[in-house]
Order: sequence, then structure tokens, then C-alpha cells
Amino acid sequence: MYSLILSQREKAVVGAVPPPPGITANFVNPPSRAHALLICNAVLLSFSTLFMGLRLYTCRFIMRHVRVEDYLLIAAFLLWGISYFVPSVATHIGLGRHLWDIPGPINSDLWIYYIVTRTLYGVSIMLTKLSILTLFLRFVLWGLPRVGIYILMAIVIIYSILTSFYWAYACRPTEKYWDFTIKGGSCINWFKVAVFGAAMNTATDAVLLILPVAFLWNLRTTTRERIGAMIVLMTGGLVFIASVIRLKLLLVRVSPDFTWTVFPTYVCLTIEVHVAIVCACLSAGKPFLRKHMPWVMGDSQGTSSAMAMVHSPTIPSIRTQRLPSRGT
Repeated sequence: MYSLILSQREKAVVGAVPPPPGITANFVNPPSRAHALLICNAVLLSFSTLFMGLRLYTCRFIMRHVRVEDYLLIAAFLLWGISYFVPSVATHIGLGRHLWDIPGPINSDLWIYYIVTRTLYGVSIMLTKLSILTLFLRFVLWGLPRVGIYILMAIVIIYSILTSFYWAYACRPTEKYWDFTIKGGSCINWFKVAVFGAAMNTATDAVLLILPVAFLWNLRTTTRERIGAMIVLMTGGLVFIASVIRLKLLLVRVSPDFTWTVFPTYVCLTIEVHVAIVCACLSAGKPFLRKHMPWVMGDSQGTSSAMAMVHSPTIPSIRTQRLPSRGT
């Protein structure tokens, strides 16, 4: 008797969208990617927290200074840390399940959680890139290269704000973007905005990867020290790989079953943010190891000089000065 009543209740429930032919909606124990999503988020957050702690410890207690780029990175880390709780809530109302396994109509809260995540992602990535570019400014004290870095910073700020807060201008009225009960009004093509943002992220990541080579190539120092400095600064652009993959996933994801298909994109997005933060923290690795585990570093000086320059309170112009060693 109980099974009959349960079966009748299931038949009375309608999914957010009709299931594909040959598939029956499952409202009791549907397949879900929620657990994988939460585990991925927790692992990556733990990893970036470790490196962020390493950087803050090194800056505060070893190098004895905390600079603008450090505060920018702290803000980026804290903002994305807030996003850890967003999928934890969103999975309870359907994120990670097929649309036809979610009792309809779609809860507008699900879309609001998506908006919050996208906004936190965009601002966090922006602050991380500004942190890296602020570090670059300490290597280029004047001339066109410095102007170019400022221009790049402006570009990052403008496109990040436009794509992170596009929900504010995407629809008229604004509430139509997350309130599916509003029938009137109009919305712009959000997919084009998303592709534009992903493409700009990929392009700026590529610039961050090659920019250190451009302004350190003629550095008046030994080849070993020059290469060491390049390696230190180019790590900030390694997130380029994750951004390329995310752009590709965004371009091929055409299924309307967004609560399920968004999973790979969200994972790649999460990896992108955490890798960016980790890469930005790598410059603190050498001073930390030399202080606490000098046997790991041996007697190598190339990258050590580069690290000393990265963390030096005053950095000389790359046109006229040589990279200082830790003994200067």
C-alpha cells in the first residue's frame, strides 16, 4: 500500500523539464555530481590555503614586509573562500542533478547562487591578476613597459567588472535574470558575455605568461639569475592552461541541462582560481625553504637572487642595476 501511494506521488511530481525519450525522472535517488563537486572544492581550497599561509608567513616573519600585491591576493583568496559555501547550499536545490530530476519549476534561488559564484570568481581572478601585475611594476620603474602594465591593469579591471556583474544589466527589468516568473521584458545574450569573459581571461593569462620574458630579457645580470627571475614571475601565468580548457568547455557546452553539464565548467573554473592563487604565492617558496630547510636549496644562487629581488623592499631599475644577492 505504501509503495502504491509513493508511486502515485512520484507521478504527480513534474520535473523542471521533460526527460529525454526512454529516460524516467527520478525524484527519490537521482544521479548527482554534487559530492564530486564538494570534494573538488574542499581539496582545492585546502591546497590554496596552505600556499596562502606560506606566503603570508614568509612576508610577515621572514621578509618583514607586507605589500600592496599581498593585500590584493589576500582579498582574492577571501572572496573565493566565501564561494566554498555556495555550492554546498545549491546542491540541496538541484545543482549537480539532471534538470528532469529536479521537481519543477526551477527554483530561482539556484540561479542566484550561480550569479554569486560567477561574481566572486570574476572579482577574485581580477584581484589575483592585479596582484601579479603590481609585482611586475616593481621591476619596471619607468618607460613604455610600465605604461603597458598600467594599460593591462585597466583592461583587466574593465572586462572583469563587465563580466562579473553582467547580471546587473543583462535584463530589463533586472529581476528577470533570476526570477523566471517574469514574462515581460528582455535579456541580452548571456552566452556571448560568458564567452567574451573567458576569452579575455585566456588572453590576459597568456600576456602574464610572456610579459616577464619581455622586460627581463635585457636584464644586466648573469643568464642564470635572469632565467631564475623569469621562472619566478612566469608562474603567475600558468593558470593559462586552465583558462584555455574552461573556454573550450564553454564553447562546446550547448546542452540545456545546465545543472548537470555545468559541473566540468565549474570544476575548471575552481581550478583556475586556486591555481592562480597558488602560482601567485610561489615566489614566497624560496625564502621560506632557505630559512627553514636550507639543505633543500643547496648552494644554488640563480633563483635565490631572483627571489631576493622579488621580496626586496626597494628594487632597482632593470635597465641600470644588477639583481642583488641575498647578502646585499
